[in-house]
Amino acid sequence: MHEGQIDLLPGERVIWAGQPVRRPLFNPGDYFNVPVGLLLLGGVTLFFSANHETAFHQAAWVVLTVAGVFHLVGRPLIRYLRLASTTYAVTDGRVIATSSLVRRKEDSVELAGLADPVVTPGPGKTGTITFGRLGVLAWASANFGAGSGKDREPPVILVGVSEVAKVREKLAKAVDEARQRQQPPEVQAVGE
Repeated sequence: MHEGQIDLLPGERVIWAGQPVRRPLFNPGDYFNVPVGLLLLGGVTLFFSANHETAFHQAAWVVLTVAGVFHLVGRPLIRYLRLASTTYAVTDGRVIATSSLVRRKEDSVELAGLADPVVTPGPGKTGTITFGRLGVLAWASANFGAGSGKDREPPVILVGVSEVAKVREKLAKAVDEARQRQQPPEVQAVGE
């Protein structure tokens, strides 16, 4: 990936850019999503095995079964395919994730508002970088997208990053510098 593929703001400079080198099929959020999908399929099968007389029951069984299978298989597969077209960039002011599975989608978050980067190691020197520690439910909500409202944005997650320790150090430095730029001048003078 190069800077020509990134929509930079005026005066913005790229600190790091990359792509996922490893695309996991499942992530920690699937510890929540898979059991929910299995429960949905089991409940649908039990309910409709006893109630299959009408065309409505048969149609509902088909729709709910497809929804359960999508929950189990489709969502991880789409995430896997989306990662194939994902690029990441860290500028002096933002973290940017761009993907183009069907259409180009760009998500960006201001560095100054992020928690410190945390690494979840993967095989070799790869890993996943999150900003702050994420629990299973936060991962699960990231799988479902942002929804609506400012408080429902999914967490920033950089998946399958190569040389993850080096990238984490660059990110930590960029986040610190962005926070310092956000502080009023008198606070910066006292801290120096």
